[in-house]
Amino acid sequence: MDFARYAAHLELFVEVAGRGSFSAVARKRGVAVSSIVRRIDALEADLQAKLFVRSTRALTLTDAGTKLLGRAQDVINRLIDARSEIGALDESPTGVLRVSCLPTFGRLHVLPIVANLLETWPDLGIELDLTERLSDPATERCDVAIRIGDQVDSGLIATRIGSQRWMICAAPSYLDRHGRPARIEAVADHRRIGKARELPDIGWSRIASAGIDLTDSARVFRCDEFEAQRQAALSGVGLAMLPNWVVASDIAAGRLVMLFDEPTQEASPILILRALQDAPPKMRVFIEAMRKDGPTP
Repeated sequence: MDFARYAAHLELFVEVAGRGSFSAVARKRGVAVSSIVRRIDALEADLQAKLFVRSTRALTLTDAGTKLLGRAQDVINRLIDARSEIGALDESPTGVLRVSCLPTFGRLHVLPIVANLLETWPDLGIELDLTERLSDPATERCDVAIRIGDQVDSGLIATRIGSQRWMICAAPSYLDRHGRPARIEAVADHRRIGKARELPDIGWSRIASAGIDLTDSARVFRCDEFEAQRQAALSGVGLAMLPNWVVASDIAAGRLVMLFDEPTQEASPILILRALQDAPPKMRVFIEAMRKDGPTP
């Protein structure tokens, strides 16, 4: 059996296994049942193994069929990816690009570029999944995922579009009422905005890890979403410690005042991750737009 026939028969096998019926697949494809049976027979002959136990009432997978099914879908997905990469080399961006990222990042940095992309490329669609969960482009219904921080070696292709730094800031109205801290240790005497559950390396926990003692009672507003913390800071509720990509535009416009960088002054990469080695056009134009108009490096 040549490779093209094998790939087609493998796809048919997955469909039959999923539906548990030759006739159901035949009806869906609009062909005779005998045609489906002949192709499965050919696949079994090529593999020299029975894939189904056949009876008048049902089809069930043999041990060989179960093992093949576990591998077949991955093979099919890789073939589809390869075909997409090769076929898309000279194409314009088309189809739906599925993007996963943090909710606040999506609203502040992805949504602003969407309108221009869709206007420039009329055949492009974008599906934006705003989620705190770390989606994996290699295994999920997701083309690209935007993540922050160094990534473990997962085989994904990473494109750096910026850097994250943490900064302490406050609204001018708050500083007018409560004064501006002269040194970073003085933030312990101020009202603070932060997460309800401050995990290591997130927000104010980065200050505590540097030996600055912060009392929990001074955290007057708590919310796990960065955008809500930003709005509270703009309203003058207290000091906020947020990533630069959340507050940079407010600081530039004078709506917030930058007080201190975190003591370590560490920078974490902001990455677009994808599974495909050669990005198709819809990915390329999105990545280029994010590098050009996304978060500040």
